[in-house]
Amino acid sequence: MNDFKQRFANYRNLINQQLEKVARKKLPVSFYEPVRYVLQTEGKRIRPILLILACEAAGGHVEDCLDAAIAVELLHNFTLVHDDIMDQDDLRRGKETVHKKWDEATAILTGDGLVALSYLHLLLTKSERIQQIARIFTEGIIDLCEGQALDKEFENQNHISVEQYLEMIEKKTARLLMLCTEIGGEIAGARGEQISDLREYARQLGLAFQIQDDVLDMEITSGKTFGSDIRQKKKTLLYVHALNNADDKIKQKFLKIYQKKQIDSEDIQQVRSIFESTGTLKFAHEEVKSRILQAERHVNNLPENQAQRDLKQLLTYILNRKS
Repeated sequence: MNDFKQRFANYRNLINQQLEKVARKKLPVSFYEPVRYVLQTEGKRIRPILLILACEAAGGHVEDCLDAAIAVELLHNFTLVHDDIMDQDDLRRGKETVHKKWDEATAILTGDGLVALSYLHLLLTKSERIQQIARIFTEGIIDLCEGQALDKEFENQNHISVEQYLEMIEKKTARLLMLCTEIGGEIAGARGEQISDLREYARQLGLAFQIQDDVLDMEITSGKTFGSDIRQKKKTLLYVHALNNADDKIKQKFLKIYQKKQIDSEDIQQVRSIFESTGTLKFAHEEVKSRILQAERHVNNLPENQAQRDLKQLLTYILNRKS
């Protein structure tokens, strides 16, 4: 695992070095300064690294896919900037969000610019399949928007099925990871079943990642603030499963807490008890493990090399992460 972490850190450093070159222009200041601000914010860079690993696992090389890797990181940051506006969040990775530091108009322009810059870098990719790659990239953006729309719709709905929730997080979270592995595979020249395995690996990885994120909210030992999703009244998998599996009395108690203007620590403990009594926490943990196992089956179909082994290690990292 230590070797994996070192390789991961090396890739992250490479991505960060390339991101420093993205917005070197100075004028207009109101555009390029916020773009640089976003890209200088420390991130794990999981998505571009995933694209590189997928490319290498399929027989490609990092220099072949580096521009595409930068493109997906720029696209990811676009989603964060616009998500922060929609959710009215003040902080992102410990720093003020763009709309908080500047204003909403500047944040919208910054997000739009990041999309344009992402295409600019994607189209630098030297590949006979560039049209296919651009199509995958564009369809992925549409799915991301659909996922965000579903998430916003759910805010005004009490009753959502587990299936509806999984569809939403597949579009909003897993889809970008799927885009990464597909494009990485395309650049490497992969075909048919290999592309399918890369895509399905990323789908299951993305679902596991988001469900694990929901679970970590309920673990005091995690790096997240305990119960923050409940305080913000987010419709997580835990919320959805509990509401669909509680009896009428528990359901009324549950909804009453979420209808409060402000949720306190005692409320959070009551909700956690409901998550336990309805089997919700157990269900979520089992879902994460099941998704990880499915992802592992698909990655095992790929040729064995260092990148393939790193993709497997990434699954272990997701399963055991605490933040």
